[in-house]
Amino acid sequence: MTMIRLASCATLLATVVLSAGVAKAEPPTFAADGEIGVCTTAAFPPLSFKEHPADAAPTGIDIEIAEALAAQWNAKVNYTVTEFAGLLPTLGAGRCDVIVSGIYINAKRRETYDGVPYMKSATAMVTKAGSDTIKVPEDLSGKVIALEAGAYYKEERIGPLNEALTAKGLPPVEVQEYPTQQAAYQQVLVGRVDATVTEEAEGAYRASRSDGALTLPYIWASDFKYGIYSRRDGGDAAAVKAGLKALKEKGFFGDLARKYGLDPALFDVDYDS
Repeated sequence: MTMIRLASCATLLATVVLSAGVAKAEPPTFAADGEIGVCTTAAFPPLSFKEHPADAAPTGIDIEIAEALAAQWNAKVNYTVTEFAGLLPTLGAGRCDVIVSGIYINAKRRETYDGVPYMKSATAMVTKAGSDTIKVPEDLSGKVIALEAGAYYKEERIGPLNEALTAKGLPPVEVQEYPTQQAAYQQVLVGRVDATVTEEAEGAYRASRSDGALTLPYIWASDFKYGIYSRRDGGDAAAVKAGLKALKEKGFFGDLARKYGLDPALFDVDYDS
């Protein structure tokens, strides 16, 4: 799919939402000039990514949300693509107005910036379809999994699991690390490992595009939420919340979830949390 078609789809989706009767929300101050600068990594499918490396603009869930909000505010979006570590510094330096890039809401970031949640996060186990012997984490006992190097899942998910297995006298899970999550999926597909662990939306997106080769047998509950960050400026956070609520009321997030193969409940968040 060309980027022209992708951009057209995003614009069309925003237009459909508006034509369905969404009231024009009061724009935040950063949209007053009719343009919104969005910082994103364009490296985290299905939230923000490039369909092809040479594409000029990103696509994904975050991009469609940004475009739909901008349409409510009669604004257009300009994207600044940066590495994850550069998102907040770029926002702080004023080189963009908001971050929409699969970044978690947390107290430390909110000490400096306003953050409005829009999507829940969870951890998913991904296996090869037909691997009926693996249904819950305990079924990984004595098996091998592939993880992206540096991912927090090794400490936060597999570590406690191995402690519990060892306490029961069961063999632990063996972890093999790979430089990318894509490489971890490949190990699952070729049968060198039994499973991988990743973020739910990312795993669901990969599974939906695997021609039935991958499945998500188990999902860990999580308190993490992704959020839209902006510099503190009067009522801007309230304007973002109002914009997200208007989209939700008109079914935008339900349509978005179905498009990307996700559980619509992922978008059922408290915008004031």
